[in-house]
Amino acid sequence: MEIGFDRGKDANNTERHHVSLAFGERVFDDPQMLIIPTIRAEDQEDRYKAVGMVDGKLWTAVHVYRDPIIWFVSVRRSNEGEKRAYDSYSG
Repeated sequence: MEIGFDRGKDANNTERHHVSLAFGERVFDDPQMLIIPTIRAEDQEDRYKAVGMVDGKLWTAVHVYRDPIIWFVSVRRSNEGEKRAYDSYSG
């Protein structure tokens, strides 16, 4: 998997969520990972949330597909709605 992200956004994400955007790659390692479309006209491109378990905690990696790159926009701990969706999906 090839990943990418903006260096400035990476610094902001690290400051705000205490994790680098590169950490998002680990979310994709969860075999039970859930992809949730978050497509909004104001984003000007289709965004998705990958929700997956990393070291016993749920994380969400907001990303876009820029073939062949997965471009990370934000990586953070999952919120309650994302946790419910993951639990429902993973059984």
